[in-house]
Amino acid sequence: LLVPMLSQYLEKLSAIVDSNINCSPVLTWMEIDNHGNRLLVNEEASINVPAIAAAHVVKRYTAQACDELSFEVGDIISVIDMPPKEDRSWWRGKHGFQVGFFPSECVELFSERPSPGLQASLNELNGLQSLFILLPSKQRLKQRGILRERVFGCDLGEHLKNSGSDVPQVLRSCSDFIEKHGIVDGIYRLSGVSSNIQRLRHEFDSERVPELSKDVYLQDIHSVSSLCKLYFRELPNPLLTYQLYNKFADAVSVSGNEERLVRVHDVIQQLPPPHYR
Repeated sequence: LLVPMLSQYLEKLSAIVDSNINCSPVLTWMEIDNHGNRLLVNEEASINVPAIAAAHVVKRYTAQACDELSFEVGDIISVIDMPPKEDRSWWRGKHGFQVGFFPSECVELFSERPSPGLQASLNELNGLQSLFILLPSKQRLKQRGILRERVFGCDLGEHLKNSGSDVPQVLRSCSDFIEKHGIVDGIYRLSGVSSNIQRLRHEFDSERVPELSKDVYLQDIHSVSSLCKLYFRELPNPLLTYQLYNKFADAVSVSGNEERLVRVHDVIQQLPPPHYR
């Protein structure tokens, strides 16, 4: 009875739609393939079955069949089928986009009491959290003079905010010194004595302004210019910033001098306030 009814329905449907419809949407609507086998629609697919529990892997397992899951210790499994307690040898779950069976002994449910080893780790973590709560804040350490903000290697905006200055003291001191004593050969090309550079760096990092008028620095003027270069070199974000690098590169590649100057000026205007003074 069903076959004649279906044949009559399809004949009428063909007369209505003519050649505007092919086999594919018809088979999809009937949820069968071209061999007459019923399709598993998306709503019924195992990957869309909601999980009833979550578990973490405590024992590695390699699939022995195509309907089994493979996983490593520490992986997370979404359990979608748990047989009764008397038959708990195999569970079914999801790992990523894979659905399959796995030995229940290889996982521990998150709702279960943690193993002694895991409990010990949690106790240690709780102890560390309590210790961190008792530690004084960064601001209090600064007030006590225990913690000092470094100068070299510190973000320019952060350093200016912490110091309350418009220009880093190291640059102000070095530029004043070079303006007075820097009329020498290769002031920014030649390098100074390494020990003098490191001594000056330590002074500024210790929030002390060194006395650059000492003979040791007057006789080694390049150490001051080298310190200035070192400061710029160690900025986490360069003076012209990584964000504007491509715009600066495009601007300086313009052929016309006047247009190049205008383009560079436009990019400079986009620098953040700490980088644009």
